[in-house]
Order: sequence, then structure tokens, then C-alpha cells
Amino acid sequence: DVDRIAEIDTIILKMAICELLKFPSIPVKVTLNEYLELAKEYSTPKSSIFINGILDNIVKELNANNRIQKVGRGLM
Repeated sequence: DVDRIAEIDTIILKMAICELLKFPSIPVKVTLNEYLELAKEYSTPKSSIFINGILDNIVKELNANNRIQKVGRGLM
């Protein structure tokens, strides 16, 4: 249920999705690691596990729909 998600977790998820879609020079793994660290530092103790699961599913879905377009050395 959306009402049960901490507000900071929602913000972190939105920021991560934006970075995945709009910053083609940042690798997916770097984005995931950055936002998991933010969750560990600023949210609840279990938030990083929750955010990791959600972001993994989002990345899979975006890749399946060819929505993640990464360019640059080592990203293609």
C-alpha cells in the first residue's frame, strides 16, 4: 500500500528512476548503489532492502521495454 511507504523512500525511488532514465552517462549499477546508500543513511533500517527490491524490478521492466539508454565507455 502506497500509504505505508515512508515519504523519504518515495523521494529516493523517484530520484533513482529519474537518474536511470535521464542521465545516460551514469551506469545502472552506480545509480542503484548511490540510492541504496542514501536509503541506509536517511531512511528506516529496512528501507534499503525495500528500495533495492523495487529498483531491481523497475530496472528489469525498463530494460525489457528498451527505456534505459546508456551511452559511453563501458555502458554499451
